[in-house]
Amino acid sequence: MIYKNIYFKKSIISSILNIHKIFISRVGLKNIYYPFVFDNFNGKLQRLIGLWNIGISVLAGKRGVHMSRFLSVLDNVLIKSLNIINFFKIHKHFLKKLHSNDISVQLSFIYFLRKLTPITIKNSLLNYKITLFFEKINIFQNFILKIIIPLNSLCPCSKYISYFNAHNQRCYVTFFLFLKKNVIDLNKLINLLELQSSSSLWSLLKRRDEKYFTEFSYKNPKFIEDFSRNIFFEFKKKKFFLKIENLESIHNHDVYSYLKNY
Repeated sequence: MIYKNIYFKKSIISSILNIHKIFISRVGLKNIYYPFVFDNFNGKLQRLIGLWNIGISVLAGKRGVHMSRFLSVLDNVLIKSLNIINFFKIHKHFLKKLHSNDISVQLSFIYFLRKLTPITIKNSLLNYKITLFFEKINIFQNFILKIIIPLNSLCPCSKYISYFNAHNQRCYVTFFLFLKKNVIDLNKLINLLELQSSSSLWSLLKRRDEKYFTEFSYKNPKFIEDFSRNIFFEFKKKKFFLKIENLESIHNHDVYSYLKNY
């Protein structure tokens, strides 16, 4: 019991324990910034800052939860490096220590990928927003990877009607992939999604690289519908949800596309 080691006077103990027997779906901590070491199974570790949200259910007969135990468990778990498989198992530590059946764990972080420029072969880092989400309700489990990738999209219609140029813009792909216990390489996933656009992006580009980028995009125009369908064919055997947003360069509005496969 939550008050096992606390002394109460007899005059007030009845009011302390006289609680409504109501089940609470989630109680926990959110917006916890905590460092960890991420292992992407490629032999290279990244030291990152994670934003954690962790919550458990509270049974009808319990008054509340030990909030301090969330951080205690988290600190013990993150002594070792974290990978996607470990994250899938992390909920077991919280359930054991906090005595609950249901749990949700969300981790968001910025992942960095070292990229070489296409012509001059210069090194630079590009950042991607990653979220890992795990939820367990009784015997049902959901494990979702969310990734946001910045890309370039060039309009086929603009290319067709113009002699010298075509409007293009940055676009953002938000990809939700439903996972099981399988290993997934983030670098390969990012590369596969980038290949479906007009062109991927680089943080650093020299002039020869910029020329290549411009001409490559021009030769590879994509409507947002084309982009969405290309991703569907690459992942049609997986459960996923896809959102693409084009930040239009010639309009004062944006264009979006949703596609789901589950």
